[in-house]
Amino acid sequence: MQEYLKKARGGRVVQTPFMEADALDELRRLAKQEGVCLETFGGLPMASRRVAVLFPEHIPAVADPTLVLLLRFEGDLEALEDKLRALLEPGLLGDLEESKEGFLLATLLKGLKILQEAGFEAQLATPEQLPQVRERTRSVVVSSLRVDVVGAKGFGVSRTYFAQGVKAGKVRLRGKTASAKDELTEGDTLLAEGLGSLVVKKVLGHTRRGNVKLELEVRR
Repeated sequence: MQEYLKKARGGRVVQTPFMEADALDELRRLAKQEGVCLETFGGLPMASRRVAVLFPEHIPAVADPTLVLLLRFEGDLEALEDKLRALLEPGLLGDLEESKEGFLLATLLKGLKILQEAGFEAQLATPEQLPQVRERTRSVVVSSLRVDVVGAKGFGVSRTYFAQGVKAGKVRLRGKTASAKDELTEGDTLLAEGLGSLVVKKVLGHTRRGNVKLELEVRR
């Protein structure tokens, strides 16, 4: 992180690879201390893995470096994740979601070139193929049904950030203030002040790794 900040302090525009939400929170904190501007881009709405672009104050705006690809793949979400991890380094892997027409992957230009060279059926997603921001149904895979795990994944924020909101009493489940350890069930609505609401529409079952696959309706 210090290397990115050092370059930005020197007057350069600096782009990070895709990073997890917790790491981005820390980078954002350090950038603020240093007086460096920072914007993040995830490609997909409410993405949890995002790219940060750091830049000095005299630069008015920076471009979004992310791409969203539509992938055709015969297999489930976890099988596709395994294949992508074998081809792409972690910094090229943004969020991955199922869609009606295939799978949507956020990546960078280098990631697109690698996938095409590997014979992957990948193309840039059109605006019509991208999910809407305000209200959308999305399939996610989570390690558990805990409020802090599902809430962070559903809203695309870090687990630490969401847990802070839970601790502050800003998250409600079944009409009551939620705790981080509470578990959601099918049909539950989670209300998070400042973020919106999500409904667990379906529990789709367990994956090969023992994770839980959910269908969520998210409103912001």
